[in-house]
Amino acid sequence: MMKSAYHMILVNLAASLVLIVGLVFYRFVYPKKKINLFILLILISLLPLISLLRPGDYESGDFNIHIYRIISFYESLKEGIIMPSWSAELNAMYGVPVFIFNYPLPYYFISFFHWLGFTFIAGTKLFLGLTYFFSGIFMYLWINKLTNNKLSAFTAGIFYLFAPYHLIDTHFRATLGECLIYMLAPLIFFFITKYSLEKQFIYLVLITLLTFLLFLAHPLLAVVFWGLAILYVVYLSLAKKDIKILFTFLFSLLIGFASSLYVWLPYLLYSPYTYNADPVSTIVFYPFSHLFYSPWMFGFLFQGHHGELEEIIGYTQIFILAFSLVMIGLRRIPKKIQIYYAFWTGLCVIILLLMHPAFKFLWDFTPGAESMLMPYGRLSLAISFCISVLAAYFVLAFLLAQTKRKLIYILILVTIGSTILNWGQRRVIPEIGDAYLLEHAWAGVGITPSFMNSKWTKTPSFWFPKRPGSPLAVLDGKASVKQLTRTSTKHVYVLSAETPIVIRENTLYFPGWSLKSNNSSIPLYPDQNGVINAKLPAGVQYLELTYEDIPLYKLSKMISAGLFLTMLLLLIFSRFVQHLLTKVSWLLKRGRYRWFVLRQQA
Repeated sequence: MMKSAYHMILVNLAASLVLIVGLVFYRFVYPKKKINLFILLILISLLPLISLLRPGDYESGDFNIHIYRIISFYESLKEGIIMPSWSAELNAMYGVPVFIFNYPLPYYFISFFHWLGFTFIAGTKLFLGLTYFFSGIFMYLWINKLTNNKLSAFTAGIFYLFAPYHLIDTHFRATLGECLIYMLAPLIFFFITKYSLEKQFIYLVLITLLTFLLFLAHPLLAVVFWGLAILYVVYLSLAKKDIKILFTFLFSLLIGFASSLYVWLPYLLYSPYTYNADPVSTIVFYPFSHLFYSPWMFGFLFQGHHGELEEIIGYTQIFILAFSLVMIGLRRIPKKIQIYYAFWTGLCVIILLLMHPAFKFLWDFTPGAESMLMPYGRLSLAISFCISVLAAYFVLAFLLAQTKRKLIYILILVTIGSTILNWGQRRVIPEIGDAYLLEHAWAGVGITPSFMNSKWTKTPSFWFPKRPGSPLAVLDGKASVKQLTRTSTKHVYVLSAETPIVIRENTLYFPGWSLKSNNSSIPLYPDQNGVINAKLPAGVQYLELTYEDIPLYKLSKMISAGLFLTMLLLLIFSRFVQHLLTKVSWLLKRGRYRWFVLRQQA
């Protein structure tokens, strides 16, 4: 294991050296040409992705957990179920309603990659690589549009890419939803900035569409960034004294939130049917001191020898925040950027305070959210985003003097170099491929929050340890059974019962499953393990066990799908809509003018 880790570090060092030599050579050959910072950012962003090229499976993190789910998700898509709810392959083939609660967007992307021909392992690595790569590009594009300064955009991109939590998400935890949030968040802010400058209708549609996708990427963290976007547009509108644009932005963000109805409504709809742990009197906060220093390899390694993680903010990131607080206190920030500098610094401080146990009382207003955000340090993602923007304004504030520019270059080099030990999972297992994962998907680790599990199953382990001997068993009475077809949501049997019988259909009991015998409805009930049981009369019977979403959840899917298609149509015909809105605005102005003239004449 250690040999593999050291080999990865040597490869990363060699690749970094090649890039440095290439830059020096470029400056030697073209001494008068400036280095294109956007191209340089792209090249640097590839360095931490080299380790993804190693064949094999990740040793730790959520990598396999997600692949097991994606395998089942893909099977549902093959059956024509576009918005899956039920996973039939997991939980020892008893099934589980994981897709009702689990974020779907990363699974759509990876399923598409698999359809193109990539293995599930390669497709997941491709997803991790692309989200990492484009996150830096989108941050650069946004900050460049916001500040009109390439060095500040480059700095923000570097701080965003090499934020410790970003690297932990990509290489150690393999948290697909959070990686996608990293990519989508700066893109939303980019189009908010674009609309504030250009007032084009297409940007409003894109803000709405990206908000929708943000919630499909990770509903919980989407709420955090949705809140940040609202605060930003309020602050932006007040700074520009433009209330009209504020309502336009808020309407766009609200429609995006409403469009994602089907990913957050289930937490409310299904709460009576899922396991709810006893409320805890004390919130388990991520240890606050662990945000500032890692105990391994002199503070430069963020994962321990047994897979434990230290989700630190980052050393240069802490410097930027601390230095900014001092400069704001001394009123040394240029007046032109004061309000924006204060805004992003304030956000960083507020998020940090929310992560401290002393401010536990603030979480009393958001019951449930703290249990998913606090123990895992997920707010570190929001901090890394805000500090990256703050780093851009830091550059603007200290760009004038050449000596201070050197400080910026040193900060950039330290930000990159201090993370080099974390540019890849410490070990991959080349012997494990898709064939192994497909064969063992039924036994995939059943780590899901309690609220994702049926309340009728046993605790503390919600998942079954072994597969059933047959899909349907006769518990009482005498009958012969033949299975005709079986998909993830429909199981069909022919059964000949000599006497009234009790059957156990080895599927997890959950609202949405229904049984028909010769087209007549049969009541279902869970046994002591939460498996479907039913009582049937004597005789030859055609049995159909079918899963269908409960009506309100089905309606929420239809609303989300309808609004998503509407957004796509608006995107396609945005030029026509923009022309129409311009025409209507012109007519209204003309009407008001004629009314004013007539009134003056009267």
